[in-house]
Amino acid sequence: MSDIDIRLTTPADMDAMAALYAEAFDPIQPRMSVEQYLTPPGAFALVAHLNSTHANHENTGTAASVAAGFLIGRVASDETEIFSVGVANEFRRRGVGRALVETLCALAAAKGAKSVFLEVAADNPGAEALYRGLGFQVVGRRKDYYRDPGGARVDAIVMQYGLINKGLG
Repeated sequence: MSDIDIRLTTPADMDAMAALYAEAFDPIQPRMSVEQYLTPPGAFALVAHLNSTHANHENTGTAASVAAGFLIGRVASDETEIFSVGVANEFRRRGVGRALVETLCALAAAKGAKSVFLEVAADNPGAEALYRGLGFQVVGRRKDYYRDPGGARVDAIVMQYGLINKGLG
């Protein structure tokens, strides 16, 4: 989708990322959660902005760009791990998550990574379908890896995408 602008984050993006994280995952201490994800060596974040058409500002006559999603990951040697992908509720199912993951895969390949790994909650079929649609394969399962808002334990599905096999590495 050409109306999505994805770039590496800057410190100025932290508030927007924290707000997106709070909406997508955990409303308690979202900024601290985002900062913790960015602590490991090689960690980085991408932010997706939508132009004014998608941000529903076409009638105002002013240009606007709205932070619609983020991805946090890291490259370590020849592997890349996706820590977190979040998209604002109003922009889901519009290609934002797909564009973020595709951008991450291209960046990872450029840095010499051969594969991308992620975990997705077993009770999140929409995200799992997105990753499968991008070519990720299930390679494992981590029992009781996540805790849902009600406190119940949820398995993580471990997925991998091979960059070399896709002509990206």
